[in-house]
Amino acid sequence: MGLTFEWTVKLGDILTMCGAVMVAAAFLYNRGGKEAGDQMSLNALSKEFTEMKSEFKAFSETLQKIAIQEMKIDLLMKWYDELRRGEGYIQEPRRANVDGEYKR
Repeated sequence: MGLTFEWTVKLGDILTMCGAVMVAAAFLYNRGGKEAGDQMSLNALSKEFTEMKSEFKAFSETLQKIAIQEMKIDLLMKWYDELRRGEGYIQEPRRANVDGEYKR
Protein backbone atom coordinates (compact mmCIF):
# COMPACT_ATOMS: atom_id res chain seq x y z
CA MET A 1 0.00 0.00 0.00
CA GLY A 2 1.61 3.21 -1.11
CA LEU A 3 0.87 6.78 -0.34
CA THR A 4 0.18 9.01 -3.27
CA PHE A 5 -0.17 12.76 -3.46
CA GLU A 6 -2.15 14.60 -6.08
CA TRP A 7 -0.26 17.61 -7.42
CA THR A 8 -3.19 19.27 -9.09
CA VAL A 9 -4.19 22.60 -7.59
CA LYS A 10 -7.38 24.45 -8.28
CA LEU A 11 -7.78 28.21 -8.31
CA GLY A 12 -10.38 27.98 -5.51
CA ASP A 13 -7.87 26.15 -3.29
CA ILE A 14 -5.28 28.90 -3.83
CA LEU A 15 -7.81 31.65 -3.04
CA THR A 16 -8.96 29.82 0.09
CA MET A 17 -5.36 29.40 1.27
CA CYS A 18 -4.55 33.07 0.58
CA GLY A 19 -7.71 34.18 2.40
CA ALA A 20 -6.85 32.07 5.45
CA VAL A 21 -3.30 33.44 5.52
CA MET A 22 -4.58 37.03 5.21
CA VAL A 23 -7.10 36.54 8.04
CA ALA A 24 -4.41 35.05 10.28
CA ALA A 25 -1.97 37.85 9.39
CA ALA A 26 -4.59 40.52 10.08
CA PHE A 27 -5.47 38.93 13.41
CA LEU A 28 -1.82 38.71 14.48
CA TYR A 29 -1.10 42.27 13.28
CA ASN A 30 -4.06 43.73 15.15
CA ARG A 31 -3.21 41.80 18.29
CA GLY A 32 0.47 42.66 18.14
CA GLY A 33 -0.25 46.24 17.11
CA LYS A 34 -2.49 46.83 20.12
CA GLU A 35 0.00 45.27 22.51
CA ALA A 36 2.85 47.25 20.98
CA GLY A 37 0.78 50.44 21.28
CA ASP A 38 -0.05 49.63 24.89
CA GLN A 39 3.60 48.92 25.62
CA MET A 40 4.65 52.24 24.08
CA SER A 41 2.00 54.06 26.10
CA LEU A 42 3.15 52.38 29.31
CA ASN A 43 6.78 53.30 28.58
CA ALA A 44 5.79 56.92 27.95
CA LEU A 45 3.74 57.03 31.16
CA SER A 46 6.60 55.51 33.12
CA LYS A 47 8.98 58.15 31.78
CA GLU A 48 6.53 60.93 32.66
CA PHE A 49 6.05 59.56 36.18
CA THR A 50 9.82 59.49 36.67
CA GLU A 51 10.06 63.12 35.54
CA MET A 52 7.15 64.10 37.80
CA LYS A 53 8.80 62.34 40.73
CA SER A 54 12.00 64.34 40.27
CA GLU A 55 9.99 67.56 39.91
CA PHE A 56 8.04 66.81 43.09
CA LYS A 57 11.31 66.13 44.90
CA ALA A 58 12.69 69.52 43.78
CA PHE A 59 9.39 71.17 44.76
CA SER A 60 9.54 69.53 48.19
CA GLU A 61 13.09 70.75 48.73
CA THR A 62 12.01 74.27 47.76
CA LEU A 63 9.11 74.15 50.22
CA GLN A 64 11.47 73.03 52.98
CA LYS A 65 13.79 75.94 52.25
CA ILE A 66 10.86 78.37 52.32
CA ALA A 67 9.67 76.95 55.65
CA ILE A 68 13.15 77.39 57.13
CA GLN A 69 13.29 80.97 55.82
CA GLU A 70 9.88 81.74 57.33
CA MET A 71 11.04 80.34 60.66
CA LYS A 72 14.17 82.48 60.56
CA ILE A 73 12.16 85.58 59.64
CA ASP A 74 9.74 84.93 62.53
CA LEU A 75 12.68 84.52 64.91
CA LEU A 76 14.28 87.74 63.66
CA MET A 77 10.96 89.59 64.09
CA LYS A 78 10.71 88.26 67.67
CA TRP A 79 14.24 89.43 68.45
CA TYR A 80 13.49 92.80 66.85
CA ASP A 81 10.36 93.21 69.01
CA GLU A 82 12.30 92.22 72.13
CA LEU A 83 15.02 94.76 71.36
CA ARG A 84 12.43 97.44 70.64
CA ARG A 85 10.82 96.85 74.05
CA GLY A 86 14.21 96.64 75.74
CA GLU A 87 13.86 92.96 76.69
CA GLY A 88 16.92 91.79 74.78
CA TYR A 89 19.39 93.81 76.80
CA ILE A 90 19.97 94.09 80.54
CA GLN A 91 18.85 97.46 81.92
CA GLU A 92 21.04 97.36 85.04
CA PRO A 93 24.47 98.95 85.28
CA ARG A 94 27.20 96.87 83.70
CA ARG A 95 29.02 94.33 85.77
CA ALA A 96 32.41 92.84 85.11
CA ASN A 97 31.10 89.52 83.77
CA VAL A 98 28.06 90.89 81.89
CA ASP A 99 28.55 92.63 78.57
CA GLY A 100 25.04 94.10 78.39
CA GLU A 101 23.47 91.43 76.23
CA TYR A 102 20.85 89.23 77.84
CA LYS A 103 21.95 85.61 77.75
CA ARG A 104 19.53 82.82 78.44
